[in-house]
Amino acid sequence: MTPFLFIRAKQLKWVAFFLMSACLFFLFSQPNNEHPVISMDGATNNIYAGQSGISLTVNVDQQEKNIGKLVHALIKNETTASFFVTSSWLKHHPKASKLLVDRAFDIGVLVTDSSNEDKIIQEIAAVKKILASHGQKDIVFLRAADGKEHKNLLHVAAAHGYLPVQWSIDLRSQSADSFIKESDKGDIILINTDEDQLAVEKWISILSKKEKLISLSEMIGGDTKIQYIP
Repeated sequence: MTPFLFIRAKQLKWVAFFLMSACLFFLFSQPNNEHPVISMDGATNNIYAGQSGISLTVNVDQQEKNIGKLVHALIKNETTASFFVTSSWLKHHPKASKLLVDRAFDIGVLVTDSSNEDKIIQEIAAVKKILASHGQKDIVFLRAADGKEHKNLLHVAAAHGYLPVQWSIDLRSQSADSFIKESDKGDIILINTDEDQLAVEKWISILSKKEKLISLSEMIGGDTKIQYIP
């Protein structure tokens, strides 16, 4: 009887060791949170929606003047948005540019001319250079300003490791009430910066109660560090 008990105990020991090893394997083989969770299905395509939360995005072109107000509205409501900027806007609005970097908002490149790859690459380089002067190390996101598919932009994104992101809801083309009713988990929303600041704060507050507002980095599985400093 004793040898039998010894063998059984030895077997149980190895079974326990195997199970522990398997658990450790699966634990450490989980995807890294810094890698996108959105599958590109082999080819680089525009991202129009995520899997959780709602992400507010802003197109910041040469004429945009309300970014400072919008940033403070976001900070006041302890929420976030992701900003797509042009090099021209960055040059003409250094204080607002630095504010975006200092508050660690997601910043991507807004491409207004996708006619050829060289122009896209030049614009990316120009944006990165200006942002670097404010302390921004790198960028991940690209967007065509017209919201359309552009093969040149997709080729550049694929070749250089960027994520092309568009939107599923355009707040510029509908009322805030309609937008709040239609918005759902995973939506990427293009917001209208021409709205009155009080109106913007109101629908941000209402929307945040419906679904958690997250950055694009959070939506694709990365990490973001937003400083809610008044």
